[in-house]
Amino acid sequence: MEMILNENDMVVGVQFENGTIQDYVDEANTFGLIRIDETTAYWFLYNKEDSPEDIQDLYEKVTKEEHFIKDEYGEEVVLFNKKGDITFEVLIKKIDSYLDDEMASIF
Repeated sequence: MEMILNENDMVVGVQFENGTIQDYVDEANTFGLIRIDETTAYWFLYNKEDSPEDIQDLYEKVTKEEHFIKDEYGEEVVLFNKKGDITFEVLIKKIDSYLDDEMASIF
């Protein structure tokens, strides 16, 4: 994965062989976008205890529609608005890999 940096050299996503992951694609910086081949989905991180109100509101709205949640000890990766044939499970594995790489680079 090749990191995508903003003008301040902060990681804002990654580019890989057949797609990209972006941290934020909306003006409020609440959700990102994953694209693999022709499949896309929005995603965000959610924690019931710590997420700000705008993320809490987004979570409530998204969970009433088609979505996928991977919960790891209260920290949830939420995928929604998927378009395309690639499964939620494949998308979440790619996001997990990105988040693991991002955390490893911090340490």
